[in-house]
Amino acid sequence: MNQPTAAIPQRDGTSGSEDDPDGLTEFALETLLSSPDGWRRFARDAARRWPELPPLAIVFALVNASAQIEAIFAEGSPARVSAQHGFRVAGLISADLYAIEMLGLDRSRAADLLAYWRAHDDYFLTL
Repeated sequence: MNQPTAAIPQRDGTSGSEDDPDGLTEFALETLLSSPDGWRRFARDAARRWPELPPLAIVFALVNASAQIEAIFAEGSPARVSAQHGFRVAGLISADLYAIEMLGLDRSRAADLLAYWRAHDDYFLTL
């Protein structure tokens, strides 16, 4: 079965900057692969670094990066564990977005995720 993937962006000196949403997937790849616990800080760091992006952009970048890792690394590779964590974190962020919607709070920007985490569920802030 083929995994949907996007090309890994090439570094041009601006990738990953706060005004470059395309750098978000690269940031997700770098964070997931940086250490066995890299996944722990991704959500909070991404929301802080790209506060004006729609929060689903963070979910998309994380799923995209996780799918790329699965496509590149063989079964049994420690990197595949990072991809599993990435998919899990994407699901948890999506659940938070649903909770935000049910509470009637604004969820149009990543900064709204940070506000929700501060007020209602600090899991990602303390992870």
